Amino acid sequence: MAFESPTLAFATAIETAAQNYTDYERQSGLMNFIDGLAAAYAGYRRPEMKKLLGSPIVDLAVTHPAWLIGSQLRCRPADAVLLNAMAGHLDDFDDDEAIVSIAHVTVPTMAAVLAAAASLDVSGSVILNGYLAGVETMVALGELLNPKHYALGWHASATLGVFGAAMAAAHVFGLTAEEKATALAFAVTASSGTRSAFGSSAKPWQVAAAARNGFNAVLLARAGLDANASLFGPMGLAELYGGEPGRIDAAIARLGRSSPFINPGVTIKAYPCCTAAHTAMEACELIRTRIGNLPWRDIASVTVDVGRTIPSILAHDRPQTALEGKFSMQFCAAIALCLPSAGLEAFTDDQLADPAICHVMERVEMRGLPEQEDPFLCKVTVTLTNGKLMTQIVDRPKGSPERPFKRDDMQRKFLTLCDGARGEEAFEHLYRLPSAGSWHAFERQLTTLWGEDFAGA
Repeated sequence: MAFESPTLAFATAIETAAQNYTDYERQSGLMNFIDGLAAAYAGYRRPEMKKLLGSPIVDLAVTHPAWLIGSQLRCRPADAVLLNAMAGHLDDFDDDEAIVSIAHVTVPTMAAVLAAAASLDVSGSVILNGYLAGVETMVALGELLNPKHYALGWHASATLGVFGAAMAAAHVFGLTAEEKATALAFAVTASSGTRSAFGSSAKPWQVAAAARNGFNAVLLARAGLDANASLFGPMGLAELYGGEPGRIDAAIARLGRSSPFINPGVTIKAYPCCTAAHTAMEACELIRTRIGNLPWRDIASVTVDVGRTIPSILAHDRPQTALEGKFSMQFCAAIALCLPSAGLEAFTDDQLADPAICHVMERVEMRGLPEQEDPFLCKVTVTLTNGKLMTQIVDRPKGSPERPFKRDDMQRKFLTLCDGARGEEAFEHLYRLPSAGSWHAFERQLTTLWGEDFAGA
């Protein structure tokens, strides 16, 4: 069928941009891809994933082709894309492009390329190019929709993730530009996700559903079905979701200037919680380090000054679960002040009942400054019972474009998340993905290094 020309032009521009990455840009993207795999590896060890694996939602069988990350388990591709994305986002430890797309760009795109590759024997380069195309798509559409889209309450990781997953899988399947435009049209009908889900299992679930829906959109286009849902035109995504249809030229113009991993840059997370809390957490850690062994009873108050948009994101001032704690400045600041490290082990329900954490949480005040547009600039002031004040300012999170992770940083995070005996070998193996001639052979070798039956199946 005939498409509105902007959709076809968009699909073509995405493909061209992803194929023209420099070696440096591809290496940057590969680091984020590996980070996403590690986040999923850790996510599968959570009880929520064990429940999902035992539910009738999925069909586990050794005869199925699709791989569940970090295991020897197999399932249908449409199930795998859902489960891998859910596991990758469950801890909120996956990367985040916080300026343009305002979205977690790796998880939905990574899950989609792995599912598409399950029934094909493509090269590692095809896998990586598909992933890059998916990330390009999410950032370009963020240019079209945000910041109003996110401010309205949409969860952009999901609403844009369906398009990233579609373009990622479409590349691996080798769809034509016209078929990709059809897949994007199908994806319009499945774009959904709300920020009200933050702090519950519904947040990673809607990202996972977006990845699966994007993958299925490609299957529909590949099967020859047609769709005329509008991406850019009347009653289309941009018009209905808070964007500006007239900005499509700007969105396309962004493509090809540099990869999203360079501009605006994608943050690899140093803490397993919302990126909006990261600079405050680092400021608290620096204050704790300066003081030494700070008795928690000596903390009289903690004031956290942040940008005006942050309080609406970190909305759980009295979290009842660890998932809510990931979106609570009170909890994040308290664990950074009280615990020796703020890794996955800090975000548990048991910590919510800890007397020290409770004491400090009750004394944390977050103030969104109306005049401050910068979402990352943060000033933390800790007042002790003896009247002493300590102040620390942090303006960019660790792992952000201004303070990027190096390979050694990524390896440390990888080994923390993937605590198997052969983690270092798995890490080095993953860095060889671009030169792999066969994804299936590459995956089999990775499974021997990394795999276990975490479902007990």
